[in-house]
Amino acid sequence: MKKIILVLTIIFTFSFNILKADDHIPTIGAMEMFACNYNKSKDISDSMKVVEEWNEYIDSTEVSYSAWILEPYYTNPEEQYDSYWIGFSQSFEEMGLAQETMFTDEGIKLDEKFAKVSTCEAHSLWGFQSVRENKDPFGDGFLAASRCKLMDGATPQMIMAADVKWNEFMDSSGMSGGIFRWYAGPGVSSEFSDDYDFVNINTIDSLSAFGAGADINVNGGGNMVAASIYSELMQCEDMRVYTAKVARAPGS
Repeated sequence: MKKIILVLTIIFTFSFNILKADDHIPTIGAMEMFACNYNKSKDISDSMKVVEEWNEYIDSTEVSYSAWILEPYYTNPEEQYDSYWIGFSQSFEEMGLAQETMFTDEGIKLDEKFAKVSTCEAHSLWGFQSVRENKDPFGDGFLAASRCKLMDGATPQMIMAADVKWNEFMDSSGMSGGIFRWYAGPGVSSEFSDDYDFVNINTIDSLSAFGAGADINVNGGGNMVAASIYSELMQCEDMRVYTAKVARAPGS
């Protein structure tokens, strides 16, 4: 399978203090998320039929926007939704322009077609920041998400220095995939914002590659290296893995 895009690099909680007063603030892109449940007798194949029409319409505009549909793969009974739409733009202005395309007559018609497939109970805006890019980022794959909280005393400089060390370990051990962070904005539940600072995202092109990385972490010392680098900076929990189907890649 092609590697998942996930230009997902999310880091911009509107009040997130890691972004304050720092000379090396990472570039933050915009991401929107729809959390949805399929209507009776509908599934992702029905969504993709509407996506084909939607892509034709977006091609007629000048907006820059890419998107994936996520579905649970490794998860638990706490999972509330059948699918998630995640869409990305490189700036929040571009995201606003992309969203405005759905307020036109054509956009409203397409929204109605999407609504016949899925009922979406939540729509939220996030920031995204890249820690490690995929070599081929725009395709299908898998996405692992963990909720994380920063430890007291963690600074932007410390986290960026830790990221450099972890990237070096991944390079030296042959681990593949991308790493991103998502930071919550409008529409995200207060339950998340009260308990966590960001979502840590790992993207990979296949389950075998995911397993190879797990072998390195579990049997090759990766978990110990990660603990030595990050344990005093952040704590992450509740990893869930999703399939990621590309709905729109740049230049579609």
